[in-house]
Amino acid sequence: MTWNIGVHSGGAAFTLNTRKERGFYTIAIVVILSLLALLASRSGTVLTTSAVKSGTDNVVATEVFYAAELALAEGMIWLESNTATTTPQSGSSVGVDGGGSNDSPRSYTTSFWFEQSFNYTRVYGRAVGDDGASATVSRWLTTGNDVLASTALNQPLGMAGTLLNVTGNPEINAIGSSGSIPDDHYSLTVMSGGIPSDYGNLNSSSGEPIIAGQWPGGALDLWDYYFSVDRSTMESMATSAGQIRWYEPGEGPVSSLGSTSSPVILIFEDCPQITGQKLIIGVVFIDDNSGCDLNGWSMDLKGSLAVNGNVEKLNSNTDLEAHYIEAADSIITVGNGADAVGLDGFNANAFTTTVTSPGTWTDMEVN
Repeated sequence: MTWNIGVHSGGAAFTLNTRKERGFYTIAIVVILSLLALLASRSGTVLTTSAVKSGTDNVVATEVFYAAELALAEGMIWLESNTATTTPQSGSSVGVDGGGSNDSPRSYTTSFWFEQSFNYTRVYGRAVGDDGASATVSRWLTTGNDVLASTALNQPLGMAGTLLNVTGNPEINAIGSSGSIPDDHYSLTVMSGGIPSDYGNLNSSSGEPIIAGQWPGGALDLWDYYFSVDRSTMESMATSAGQIRWYEPGEGPVSSLGSTSSPVILIFEDCPQITGQKLIIGVVFIDDNSGCDLNGWSMDLKGSLAVNGNVEKLNSNTDLEAHYIEAADSIITVGNGADAVGLDGFNANAFTTTVTSPGTWTDMEVN
């Protein structure tokens, strides 16, 4: 579009062409739009890079966090058969396959340790990655002798019935160097009115007198005389390799179990056949009211054997000994020949359970 402007008073006329100005504005707008597009592209690149970095960091943090939780679980399992210690214990090395073009395989080394305060134990789990990432988590546990009843270890042998047909030369040892049994303790405890007048060959080799007690009211179920938790609770606490083990019919130990620092509780749903002269330190409870035929057994038990019924044919390969008997007076020996020594007593309070305290899990550190 062209504008013509005339000056009629004799002045000169001139023409103003706006097309050149329109071209300038067009160029300016294109430049501005290009700049905005470039800025938008740059912003998107930065956001994408940040998102990728943030995602990678989250993956690493999650990995090291779960590795630390694994260490925590390792510590709790380790505690079942060991004494809590503040010295870090090595766990397993955990390998992680990155699985992506931006990731490479990483590995984490785990460890665990404990802190004790009265009846509470704090277990720590820590993981450290080969890339420097680390995490520490912890959980409070409570421990206590809340499994055994006070009467559980008052006798090496407890029966809901009677002792029948003693064969061989089995021994029950409840008398130490003092020459007497502690008050309220017995060689064996049986159903009221069920004490036989003749124990057959029991203690015929040692000559130790048998001092028998009776369960109140002719008890036919000894569970509450041995344990302070019910059967379902006990079964839920049992593990295949822990201090408490629960055996279904047909199952049984394949090796000696328990130690004086960590005795075991073995629950059998039926009467097992324990052979191989296994050494068991703790409590064996046979929850089978049909009784138990011990013919063929070969076992040394330090603690107490309980049978919810009669016990028959206790033979010469079975030795039962009270938990408090000291090594010098023990009929159960460890080692062979001249190196054999008597088995020492154990503290009844060594039977402890570990319970997770609710609401105590803590994420100590993740970086």
